[in-house]
Parts: sequence; structure tokens; C-alpha cells
Amino acid sequence: MILIRAAIFALGAISSLGFAPWSLWPITLLSLILLLRHAGGARSWRQAAGAGWWFGLGLGCASLTWLAHAFTYQAAMPQSLGWAAVALLAAYTAGYWALSLGAAFAVSRTSGSAGFALASAATFILAEWLRGVLLTGFPWNPLGVIWLPLGEMARSAAVIGALGLSGVTIAIAGLLAAVTRRAGAAAMSLAPAMLVLTLALAGPRAAPDTEVPIRLVQVNIDQADKWRPGQARMQLERYRSLSGPPGTTAAPQLVFWPEAAIIEPLDADPALRSRAASILGPRDLLFTGATGEAGDGRYTNSVFVLDAAGRLLGRYDKAQLVPFGEYLPFAGLLERLGAARLVPGEADFVPGPGPQTLDIDGLRLGISICYEIVFPSGVIDRSHRPAFLFNPSNDAWFGKGGPEQHLAQARLRAIEQGLPIIRATPTGRTAVIRADGAIAASLPAHEAARLDAVLPAPNAATVFSRWGPVLPLCAAITMLAALLLKRQKHGRPRRRHI
Repeated sequence: MILIRAAIFALGAISSLGFAPWSLWPITLLSLILLLRHAGGARSWRQAAGAGWWFGLGLGCASLTWLAHAFTYQAAMPQSLGWAAVALLAAYTAGYWALSLGAAFAVSRTSGSAGFALASAATFILAEWLRGVLLTGFPWNPLGVIWLPLGEMARSAAVIGALGLSGVTIAIAGLLAAVTRRAGAAAMSLAPAMLVLTLALAGPRAAPDTEVPIRLVQVNIDQADKWRPGQARMQLERYRSLSGPPGTTAAPQLVFWPEAAIIEPLDADPALRSRAASILGPRDLLFTGATGEAGDGRYTNSVFVLDAAGRLLGRYDKAQLVPFGEYLPFAGLLERLGAARLVPGEADFVPGPGPQTLDIDGLRLGISICYEIVFPSGVIDRSHRPAFLFNPSNDAWFGKGGPEQHLAQARLRAIEQGLPIIRATPTGRTAVIRADGAIAASLPAHEAARLDAVLPAPNAATVFSRWGPVLPLCAAITMLAALLLKRQKHGRPRRRHI
């Protein structure tokens, strides 16, 4: 039993190679086939759930190692605590794998191998949805993100979202696992049908780019230096210097600085705004991450829009704050245990009201700061659709794997919403993403540079941008209802051939 659990754990760890930065999706698919073949032949739902938990634990431990890197910048807590955080978060996310496979086994007892595959897809969709909403939500690395290297497959997220694409992945893997069994005749036809249907749902390629010039600035300030006392003005000068001279084109240039580029309250200091805006031409605009004031000594993680005169034209306050990063849950208890926020400072950030579209000089933009971009249903104001999204982030906390995974999830959001995304970071990965998820231009990580490009155009509103995850959730519930009715009708469990 111990050897089996160790093997399943290793299989989960190996499956992480399908995620960024490696993106070797066939390895993940093969790992899932082996997992579902084993779980489908379990003796009980508990055994199937156990297989899911050990697989999810291995996947989490291997793919979330970037989290430990963040603790190297927090003097209040030992770095070793970072690895404990990785293990705890992996164990938590593994619970959703256990829930999915345990429930699928119980529901499909009279439905054979193909039924187990379809039940697993349905329960996985529901489990992934729960992972994104419970306890503030942690929808990081949805399974469907592995398909980004295959553009046609990934673009089906325009209809079914990352949630539906994750369910399709489980369905295909489960059906292929069923093909290897003597009871796999139904799966032999269902697997290719599922693939063809998914490809048929692919959204359109990106519309031709606009002619609006944009400039993204990546200064490569290490996180160890970011919050050192006395560094704020020096860092501002680095941004100003790297931003270069004002644009020379007839159209106004849009200049983008990353999250927390300015760490002092920008709304409270007109002189600071004027200094930041001095790099702009007469019609240019600066979009910058900065600290904002919320009153009563409280602060926000914000984006401000400035014109060449330093006037404040728009503001967005981050709504989806990072637990233990920007605020400390259960602070009274955890502070007594020695816990602290990862972001320096005495006061927690306070959240903003949520997605909104800013209308500035004929531009309609939405803003998702850092971690907010991983939440599929929380990136735009559906009642007032923007023409593009700005995603400033500070991924310097998270080593190599974290920024690459973050970029991959931003690409999925672009596909889901049919909107281009401008992603500015201090150390990488800074990129311009088209509305079909393709990267139009990017900068290498850990390199001080500016990226000059043009603003991509939006696609038409997608099915997902209108309905959110309704389609995959309804499909999952319908499938489970059908399997439960079949189980009630037939009564006796049907033998699964291994």
C-alpha cells in the first residue's frame, strides 16, 4: 500500500511537467490516464479518493514550489516555513482531487469504465469550481491550462472556459484509460468525439492589431531591494529613465508600469504625480501601480492613470487580495503564533469594490492587479465591457516557475474574455497578449528593458464572457444526474475491468 501511494504521488509530481514553465502536456495527459485507470479499478470510493489525494499532493508539491521562494524576503518568518506552506497548500488542493475521484466512483458504480470517465470529468468540474470560490478561492493552475501550446484546443475556453477545458481533459484521459480495458468499446468512440467537439468550440483568432502605440517598462528591481527604506525615489528614477523620451507618433502613447512601481501613496502627493508623469508627451497616458490611501491610515494596492500634467484621470483598487500576502487572516491568533504578512508594513491592505471599466480619453480598459487575473469570473465588468485588460503584477516574489504559470493563466483569461491583456511586471514576464491568447511581444525575465508594441484589438464578446462558467457547470450537473438515475434504475454495481 505504501509503495502504491508513493507511486501515485510520484505520478502527480511528474504530471506537473505539463504546466509552465515546461508545458509538456503529453506527460500530464499520460499521467492522468494512469491515475484514472487505477482509480477506476479501485475497490471502494475511499480507495479512489485516496488515489486522487496522493496524486494531487504530488502535483501540488511539484508545481507550487515557487511559493517557498517568497519567504526568502520575509525576515519575520524562517525560510523553512515556506516549504511547510507549499506542503499545506498542496495538501489542501489535493483534497479537491480526492473529492472528485471519490464522488465519481460512487456515482458511476453501475456505469462501467466509460461512465467512470464521464463522472470523473463532471465531478472534477464541480471540484475545480469549488476550489476557486471556497475560503476566498485558489484557482491557480487549472488543469485546462496545459493545452496552451495547442492553440485550437486552448481557444475552446472562449466557450467553456478553463473550467470546461479542465473537465474535457479529465474526460479524454478517462476514456483513453477505459480503452485499455476490456470494457472500453464505448470509450473507443467517445474519446475522439469529445476531442472533435472541443476543437469545434474553438474561438476565433485575434483581430488585427490597432495602431495605438504602447510602451511597457520592466526595471528588474530584485524583491530583496524593493522595500528597503530610502529606495522609493531611486526606483522611481529608474522607471523614468527606462521609460525613455516621450512617444513621437501622432497617436497618444500608452505607458505601462507594473504593480507597486511607486510604493508611496500616489493619490496624496501631487509633486510625486508630476514627477512620474514628466516622461509623457502632451497626449500620452501613464498607467502605473502604486499605493493608494483609503482613509483612517489604511491603504490600497492600486493602479492610477495620469496625464502629462500629472492629473489623476482614473483609479482602480485591487479587490481580490492575497491571503498572507496583502492581509493576514485571523490576524489576532496568527500574529501570536509568529506569522506575518509577506508584504512589509504594519497595516493590511483593504480591498476595492471589484471589476470596473475605466473610460479615459476614448479608451475602455479593465484592470486586474496581479493575482486577480487567475479568477475567471472576476476580471471584467460584464455590464460595461472593456476593450482591453491591464494586468500589472509583481512576480519578483516567486522565482522562476510562479511568473511563468501566472503568464499562462493570463493567456487563458484573454481567450475566455476575447480581450487583449497588457501585462507589466518589474522582473518578468512582461508581455502583450492578443485576444486569442497568443503572445504578440514579450521581454525576457530578469532583464531591464522597455517593450514598444501596438495595442492589440479585442475580439467580439465570447460565450464565456457573457455567461461565465454556466455551461460547464450545467453539463457537469446534467451528467451526474443521468448517472445517478442510471444507478437508481439498475441497482447492482457493474464490474469495472482493469
